[in-house]
Amino acid sequence: GIGESSMEELIMDLIDKQSNPTIAPYAKEGEVTLRITAKCSKHEDGEKLLKPVVAEITRRLGIMVYSTDNSSMEAVAGRLLIEKGITFSIAESCTGGVLSSRLTDTPGISSVYKGAIISYSNEMKHEFLNVDKDVLSKYGAVSEEAAKQMAVGIREITKSDIGISITGIAGPDGGTDEKPVGLVFISLADKDGPVCKRLNLWGDRRKIRNMTSLHALDLIRRYALKQLIA
Repeated sequence: GIGESSMEELIMDLIDKQSNPTIAPYAKEGEVTLRITAKCSKHEDGEKLLKPVVAEITRRLGIMVYSTDNSSMEAVAGRLLIEKGITFSIAESCTGGVLSSRLTDTPGISSVYKGAIISYSNEMKHEFLNVDKDVLSKYGAVSEEAAKQMAVGIREITKSDIGISITGIAGPDGGTDEKPVGLVFISLADKDGPVCKRLNLWGDRRKIRNMTSLHALDLIRRYALKQLIA
């Protein structure tokens, strides 16, 4: 949920005065990794050098730090769902099952994962997810209104604690001035109703689908930690 430059601003003083340990940021698609390296003669000495630096960076970046042990976003989100016993189901459109695939890489996820519907067409969204025809005709399939109804629909159908939905335009075609390629809506619904996050992404089809799934995983992670920000 933060870019490399914004992240660096929050810890620039630590980077400027670094000697041992050293701090090196590495950006990858949708994520930033900080590598913290200590030079020492004993492993125990290295741990002592690293611990306060990691603690300070984690304090400053807060919820944006999802792992300090190289775990992937899907592993973190999946483990949280399992540990907290949060059952979930997914309704995907433009990602075509990418989110489901990433989460099912987590061992033991079957204890909380109810299932998914890949609803590409408006007919599928209406017939299987109970999205109102009026919503589809007035706002379109790629809209906050449709995303929320998709999340509520999949949750109710599967009797899950939460339902997650994704609808958007992954490209390269299908965009308009009003709804360009890269416009995506992600919704999460629980017993209190749905929240929705709007994304304006860029890049090719693969990148948009990957970035969308990352944002969805982060939404799930924040919900499980009770720090949901949509």
